[in-house]
Amino acid sequence: MNDVYMEYMVKHKKDTKSKTAVIGIYILAGLLTIVMCMLIMFGAYALAGTGISQFSFSIGLVLIVFMWYFAVFFAKKFDIEYEYILTNSSLDIDKIMSKSQRKRVVSLDFTEIEVCANIKDDTHNSAYKRGNDGFKLYDMTGDIDDGGVYFVDFSNEGTRCRVLFQPTSRMIEAIRRFNPRNIFVYEDRF
Repeated sequence: MNDVYMEYMVKHKKDTKSKTAVIGIYILAGLLTIVMCMLIMFGAYALAGTGISQFSFSIGLVLIVFMWYFAVFFAKKFDIEYEYILTNSSLDIDKIMSKSQRKRVVSLDFTEIEVCANIKDDTHNSAYKRGNDGFKLYDMTGDIDDGGVYFVDFSNEGTRCRVLFQPTSRMIEAIRRFNPRNIFVYEDRF
């Protein structure tokens, strides 16, 4: 059997909660900017003619710049991609935030899984249809509506885990070679 190495990235689609959080961050930064500007103007008026007014103006501007820097920093945290790295029977999934911070979320070996099937495959997804109760769920999909979503059930140090991911057809075929009894390939029918 030849060695297998594949990489694939999916961009996570922002849900309503994420979009609301990003909008909230920017609205809060805008409101705080208005408050800071009012304080700067009040301070300049109240302390006119003293050296303190120039100092308070400078400090206020620096605080506004830092505030917007952190607003953008935290808003970018909601820009998420998942990278699937398949090396022979091992799959590593990394979460990439803001295109700069990488974190390994899950690693699994397909020779030791319980089942891997498409969530739409009525023949083999009875385990998926029973629900996620008792599982630690890792949703590593881009957009479930795009199709091609597979679930993998496995145990990790006594904890039952379920991973949802969207491999390419080439990747799922390569994975199947390592455990054909528990990995079921399904072509989405539109």
